[in-house]
Amino acid sequence: MAESKKVDVKKVAQEAKKATETVKATAEKATETVKATAEKAAATAEKKVATTKKVAAKKPAAKRTTKKKEVTKTAVLQFSGCDFKVDDIIANAEAAFKAENKRKAVDDIKVYIKPEERAAYYVVTSGDNEYVGRIDL
Repeated sequence: MAESKKVDVKKVAQEAKKATETVKATAEKATETVKATAEKAAATAEKKVATTKKVAAKKPAAKRTTKKKEVTKTAVLQFSGCDFKVDDIIANAEAAFKAENKRKAVDDIKVYIKPEERAAYYVVTSGDNEYVGRIDL
């Protein structure tokens, strides 16, 4: 048969009340800890956002610009003890064309140098037309 025990109801109620208070206290501490941790995380996140904004707001560093020296290009044709500057020959050919055709624009110019004749021949394209000429060197 089953034995019956006398249980002191008042004592069990007091123990339950103590356990409930302990659980409540522990829960409150845990809640406070979670809130404090969340506040710290929010503060840290705000600091990171502020730092990021500061970094983004900074002007980019000034670029150092170094000018490259322009290269001087010169072509000289030597023939029979004479020097002929190619740039000057092209400029003279263009000037000769402009003297003959004042209202024509030069689209393209090709210069053929014949040092044995001491002459340069040019072909100027202006629009759809081509003009030829000769200059003495």
